[in-house]
Amino acid sequence: MDRRHLVTLGAMVCVVIWGLTFLFSKHLMVYFTPIQLMSMRCLLACAILWVVRPKWSFDLRTEWVFVLMAVFGNVLYFSTENLALTYTYTSEVCILTSMTSMMSLVLMHAVFKDSVGRMQVLGFVISLAGVVLVAFNGSVILNLDPIGDVLALASALSWAIYGVMLRGFDKGFDVVVMTRKMMFYGFLMGVILMIIEGEPFEPHHLLEPYNLFSLLFLGGLGSCMCFILWNRSVKVLGVIKSNIFIYAMPVVTLIAGHLVFDETITLMAVVGMVLVISGMLMANGRSKGDD
Repeated sequence: MDRRHLVTLGAMVCVVIWGLTFLFSKHLMVYFTPIQLMSMRCLLACAILWVVRPKWSFDLRTEWVFVLMAVFGNVLYFSTENLALTYTYTSEVCILTSMTSMMSLVLMHAVFKDSVGRMQVLGFVISLAGVVLVAFNGSVILNLDPIGDVLALASALSWAIYGVMLRGFDKGFDVVVMTRKMMFYGFLMGVILMIIEGEPFEPHHLLEPYNLFSLLFLGGLGSCMCFILWNRSVKVLGVIKSNIFIYAMPVVTLIAGHLVFDETITLMAVVGMVLVISGMLMANGRSKGDD
């Protein structure tokens, strides 16, 4: 298996894990605010990565880049997504955050003049249509909430900007150290936001086994392992090809909900899954900017 196949597999693993994080995040937000949850995820991921790679690195010429990565890839992305879930339905958040792929396409063209083929654009559109069907899963009721929708779109835009920053950064930098720095600055900013927020922080809830397991899953897998795999995927496959996999996240969430909570999967959702996979395969063609 060559390098491209390995990082493609890594991106798919990320999507599966991130699709499951919705379930654990929603559970933990009963006990913690979105900012508190994001901060704990970053701290846990940073601690694990320090054990894995205890390498000190600090350079003022590049440190500001890691701060910005933490802003868009951690603080804004997780905070706006989790806040959106408190205002509107999960289905709407899934649809709107899936706009990351289209936003990435536009940003990559605007910043790096990347060209994208018609088949790739068509694949993006087909996958997005599939996401809509999967998210609604037989329900045609749409109850838009302006605040929740804006937050979900802000989350999608934040992740798209993060991808563009990865593309423009030095490709020779150690991915593990880069990810650790991101998590460290994300934690620092999270602590500041927690102080401003003023909500009581009650860590004793983590003494409950399922809560602790949920945090370990979010921080250890969702933030630590997946960010390393995703950053490498972006370096090898490019931003556009990597982000097309994000369309599969609602599919993973839906299947997990069926297996764990016995939620019904309708014919509409099955058709949506087929469209998502078909669009992903179609959009997986070669693009000039991603080579």
